Amino acid sequence: MKFYNSNYFEEDGLSVVTVEHMGEYFYGTSTLLEEDKDKASKFTGCRFAEMKAKIKALKYERNIEKEKCEEIRKFVKACSQYKGWDKDSSTAKAIYKQLNKRIKKVNLLTDKINQLYSELYADFRRQDMVVAALKRKKMI
Repeated sequence: MKFYNSNYFEEDGLSVVTVEHMGEYFYGTSTLLEEDKDKASKFTGCRFAEMKAKIKALKYERNIEKEKCEEIRKFVKACSQYKGWDKDSSTAKAIYKQLNKRIKKVNLLTDKINQLYSELYADFRRQDMVVAALKRKKMI
């Protein structure tokens, strides 16, 4: 995954970030709420938008891996319906191993996506705490 571009539109409070992954471009956006206009931060908005773009990119990759996994699963099912299919043969074991590798990759991508979601929500809460602390000290 490679960072490609970022833009911040001050009049709208909109941050847009583009990342490149697997030859495709993914966009993430982050918009300020009306009550947060006085606390606008170009860096924070772009950071949130970048995380959203990364999530979209990983979801795209996961969907491709799911399709590959489904193809192998259908192949295994078709092979296992033959009379001469021996699930203890070395060929069958190799096919099952490939299927399990694909399933593991899909699960790892799902874990990465869930981790990014958790980090994003934690960053939202952390930003709210920082702004609240600054308000208490009357710095904003």
